[in-house]
Amino acid sequence: MATANEAEKLAERILDGEGAILRSLDVTGPTSARLRLSVQDKQRGFDWIDIIFEIDGMNDARLVDDKALALIDTDDGITVLFEENLRGIGIGRYRSLEALRSSPLFMIGTSLKYEEAPFGG
Repeated sequence: MATANEAEKLAERILDGEGAILRSLDVTGPTSARLRLSVQDKQRGFDWIDIIFEIDGMNDARLVDDKALALIDTDDGITVLFEENLRGIGIGRYRSLEALRSSPLFMIGTSLKYEEAPFGG
């Protein structure tokens, strides 16, 4: 599971996901989903990598099918939030989980994990 500090460092490293390419959104269980996006990585000379975020214990979300992912504007990047016992991720810039709910794509749950993957995989 990611901590708030780890998520903050990742966000800085990937330029807050500005201009990300949304690759896929997979519902992996009744309360879990994975979002895969391609981003530039400062640590790798701004080469592109993929990051896969996984939310478990999902209790609120606005999900879209893969065809609609290409229509979502990522110029404002992504937001990863930690509030009390909840974790959230969404497209755009938000300061609270309540505000995150206005995102065109968001997931809120009890745990957040992420992993790096090869670009476009």
